[in-house]
Amino acid sequence: MSQGDHRIKQKKSLSQVFLRTDWPVRKVVERLNTLHVTRVLEIGPGGGMLTRALVESPWKVTAVEKDHRFVEKLEEYYSMKKGDLPGTLTLVNQDVLKFDLGEWLDESNEPTAIVGNIPYAISTPIIMWVLPHLHRLKGVEFLVQLEFAARLAGVAGTKDYGSLSVYTQLRAQVNIECKVERTCFTPIPAVDSALVFIKVRPQVLPDEFLRKVETVARVSFTQRRKKLRNAIRQFVNEEAMKGCPIDINRRPDTLHPEEYVELTKFIYPNL
Repeated sequence: MSQGDHRIKQKKSLSQVFLRTDWPVRKVVERLNTLHVTRVLEIGPGGGMLTRALVESPWKVTAVEKDHRFVEKLEEYYSMKKGDLPGTLTLVNQDVLKFDLGEWLDESNEPTAIVGNIPYAISTPIIMWVLPHLHRLKGVEFLVQLEFAARLAGVAGTKDYGSLSVYTQLRAQVNIECKVERTCFTPIPAVDSALVFIKVRPQVLPDEFLRKVETVARVSFTQRRKKLRNAIRQFVNEEAMKGCPIDINRRPDTLHPEEYVELTKFIYPNL
């Protein structure tokens, strides 16, 4: 979430689209203040608009950036300013999906949050990367494309609802906080964005079981307009389907996340 340094050309291959206005940054900082965190992980700082705001608070900030050019610029900024800043900054020049989040969390028991402007091309992998660790976080504040935010918060029976909605909502509470118009970015993208706050939901089911639920939901949504029986044939035979607690003549996109839990328990009774 950052303002591009105009001397550095943004890379289309990295989906680099940066903020040109700071009000979303202020909203992120406000959210972090309500969470009372002391440690923050920022994904993809780019030119560093959010990074600069983070280190103006007394937080220990770790910023993971794949593009070495922006890492060098932020290192230069921090080396000049750190004597006047209440926060600290550690820069990691790495693809965030290769960054060991579990190991980083193990380094401290401090109240922690994750923030960032998430490239659309890797939005789903980043969500899947962070969700298993959500119980160890105060929360996650991401700036994502609006249509992706709608998928995360999708409700059964709507076009936005899919296996990602099921997987996310069984692990997390998702709140779309506000829309961020495309004109707030440079270069101006083709779509609008949104700020999304994600926190762990109470009584999360075991991770191994949730991965099975994700498999069942993903297979089911490949035939979302057909009857559920078509999808679950690969898990159970026709005779066994008679005992299914879910009406298998319904369409997959009408099942709520909790019903996918029930369906998965039926398919995998020994889990």
